[in-house]
Amino acid sequence: MPVHKMSLLAAALLSFALTAAAAQPPKRVLLLHSFGPEFGDYSAKPLRDELDRQLPGRVDLYESWLVSARFSSGEEDPAYASYLRSLFAERPIDLLITFGGPAANFVQAHRQSLFPSVPTLFTDVEERRLLSGALTPNDAAVTLAVNIPAIAQNILQVLPGTIHLAVVLGNSPVERYWAGEISRELRPFEDRLRLTFLNDLSFEELLRRVATLPPQSAILYAMLSPEMAGIPPDEDRALAKLHAVANAPIFSYTDGYLGKGIVGGPLLSSEEEARKAVNLAVRMLEGERAADLGIARVRPGTPQFDVRELRRWNISETQLPPGSAVRFREPSAWARYRWQIASVAMLLLLETALIAALLYERRRRQQAEIEAHHRVAELAHLNRRATVGELSGAIAHELNQPLAAILRNTEAAEMMLHSRSPDMEELREILTDIKHDDERAGEVIRRLRRLLGKAPLEPQEIDLNEVLSEVFAFLSAQALARRVMLTTSLATPAPHISGDRIQLQQVILNLVMNSMDAIDNSGSRDRVIIGRATTVDGASAQVSIEDSGPGIPVGKAEEIFEPFFTTKTAGMGMGLSIARTIIESHHGHIWAENQNGGGAVFRFTLPLRVRGAALGVSAAAAPTDGRQVPTTKSASQVIEASGVPTIPRGLADRRA
Repeated sequence: MPVHKMSLLAAALLSFALTAAAAQPPKRVLLLHSFGPEFGDYSAKPLRDELDRQLPGRVDLYESWLVSARFSSGEEDPAYASYLRSLFAERPIDLLITFGGPAANFVQAHRQSLFPSVPTLFTDVEERRLLSGALTPNDAAVTLAVNIPAIAQNILQVLPGTIHLAVVLGNSPVERYWAGEISRELRPFEDRLRLTFLNDLSFEELLRRVATLPPQSAILYAMLSPEMAGIPPDEDRALAKLHAVANAPIFSYTDGYLGKGIVGGPLLSSEEEARKAVNLAVRMLEGERAADLGIARVRPGTPQFDVRELRRWNISETQLPPGSAVRFREPSAWARYRWQIASVAMLLLLETALIAALLYERRRRQQAEIEAHHRVAELAHLNRRATVGELSGAIAHELNQPLAAILRNTEAAEMMLHSRSPDMEELREILTDIKHDDERAGEVIRRLRRLLGKAPLEPQEIDLNEVLSEVFAFLSAQALARRVMLTTSLATPAPHISGDRIQLQQVILNLVMNSMDAIDNSGSRDRVIIGRATTVDGASAQVSIEDSGPGIPVGKAEEIFEPFFTTKTAGMGMGLSIARTIIESHHGHIWAENQNGGGAVFRFTLPLRVRGAALGVSAAAAPTDGRQVPTTKSASQVIEASGVPTIPRGLADRRA
């Protein structure tokens, strides 16, 4: 067969094998614990993590707890076995792993009625508790060899004067079993040690007892029952409280307690136990026979001690067994981190120099930004003055109307005063008209002064409806002169923002003046400009200026906001650039686009002011369904609201 065909065949076979492996369902593994979940063991979590690491996605874990291990009768065990059997009747498990002696004994006692042919791994079980004669070809085990005499010998070597040994145990059947084992195996030490078993106590009573032990005492911590009255919900907290009040050193049998309050000694390695258990579990899941794996034993290793406990109880390291490992030493910072300290010091020097340079550059940049801001403000002010210059004729006409009305009313009043019987009611109406016209003329001047004002940026709460209406009112006379109809559509409730009123008025003024120029240049018969104020998503306010002009040249929607870009023969090209600068300084966005029906629309958005009742309307005025209710005003209504004078009521009759 040609080489390339063999290669293709091999690749196809490999792909098929990988596909078949991926299609295999995950292995079901049942973890059976001896006690409830309140007191976890030290090997279950490492085993779960390692199984997931070595067989990712290939293991489906189930967990159950043999709570009946706390009780001495065992009457509940058959019912619990029946429960487990029915639970997994339709989903057979591939491996059963037990933790602790009670779970192992339970499985061995109910093997035939439970899972007779399921491979079983017994872990975290003391070899005395495992019924080795009852192991079947489907069983493998990881057993612990607790050497009680070695623990006592270690206590007497480390504390030669010890004569009292208090054994901390609970009162469950398992703990009572261990109380008997400890008594039996420590009989050779009867002439040197007096045993006291602290079981059948509440947790508070246990704390009082360990706090008042006689001199020359030591504590052997075996285990605690979760059902002990008043005990914390996990073993680490219980041991921490015990350690805090104990007046004698604490010893134990596993390194799971090292660093949590025990002095140390020849300890069982929980890491070794978990490693061996995971190794056997993976091999069994991959198909190896349990009978070929047998029993893996974990025995006490090199004596280990907590240096902090040695110092607390004034135990000299010379009293420790030869070859002991002393853990939790705290070397000096320089000894542990000399290279890191040197590196950090060098980095700090470099960072200090860099920060100094950055601060210098930052100060220069701030000065440049301030200077640029001043230049933009000056340019904006000049732009406003230029715009007002263009509007000077309309402004003069707008001022001339109320002044002319005042003059005509004054002449009419003077004529009436020369009559023999002047009508006092009519005179009062004339005086009211004169006052009204004077106020309107004053308002025109005030609006003009505000627009021409040269003041620094002063952020304040602004009603965007008012700003839009004021600008349209200010331009109403110019619009009438140029035969353009101005219309506003305002948002309800009124959107409130934070910003500078004059600068935002200038933006709207520039946009409306551009729209007027565009309408003039187009010669369009529909000469309308609409200003709309809306809210967007409850977070932003949007202003739109729509016109009926020729629209924006194709491809120029972004370019028109660049400085010095203009389509007008006499334009400087700065109005829209200034508008964009002002909007962006208010954290907003401005853009332009053409309308489907013709004409252009300029829009800008600004963030709404965030505060309580930021929209500034009463509950009665605001819609309850979140709708925006626009209000539309005609050009004549805008002019009337702005104060552009009309002939005072009754004046025509008086002139006649």
